[in-house]
Amino acid sequence: MELVGPVAVGLTRAVSRIDVSGTNHLPFSGPAIVAVNHTTIVDVAPVLAALYRAGLRPSRPCGRDGCETTHGHIRFLATELVFANPILGPLVRHAGFVPVGGGRGAAAALKAGLAALARGEIVGIYPEGDVAAIGDGAPRRFRAGISKLALESGATIVPVAHHDARRIGSGSVARSLLGAVTSVVRRPMVRIRVGAPIKAAEYAGRSIAETAALVQERVTAVWRSLAGTSDEERQPN
Repeated sequence: MELVGPVAVGLTRAVSRIDVSGTNHLPFSGPAIVAVNHTTIVDVAPVLAALYRAGLRPSRPCGRDGCETTHGHIRFLATELVFANPILGPLVRHAGFVPVGGGRGAAAALKAGLAALARGEIVGIYPEGDVAAIGDGAPRRFRAGISKLALESGATIVPVAHHDARRIGSGSVARSLLGAVTSVVRRPMVRIRVGAPIKAAEYAGRSIAETAALVQERVTAVWRSLAGTSDEERQPN
């Protein structure tokens, strides 16, 4: 029984509206990595809801008819704080998410992510590693985890970006949750877009830093297309 996807859809409908595009780029089988920008703790629900509604379910592979053809499954790497939460913890464990912590915890998460990719699964990651977004919310420097997963697995990387999620709530956990409560009335629009995949040949031979920069560049390009600041949209009609 899948839980995270339906819960994410329900929460998202309660606090926002979403406009999703580019879902034709989503894979239903791996090895693949879905890289998403992260601006607030409350942006997770709209992203998971969008993926779920597009057929990429945040859960363990089911192995049933249509698995990897009519639908797929994705395991996200998530902070161990989520696993410690009495409500969210059981949900993400049930879905097969991978806890990420510092030190040995980070190494264990990398190992678990690589094992999933080796089995032909899809792994989701927030490469910025936190929600310390400032200014206009543009993607910040991507950490090495995304590079290590890609370079050691040769997986296809799918860039995903969202815009306006901070209108639901942002800042500290308390402020974000308070914003989410008021969003029940406001229901702001959150735009989510899936970009063209990055094939392994595009990053093969690059260093860890160069690979992270490449993925950040592609996620940022998708984000800019939503923000109305892409190179194409700056051109006169």
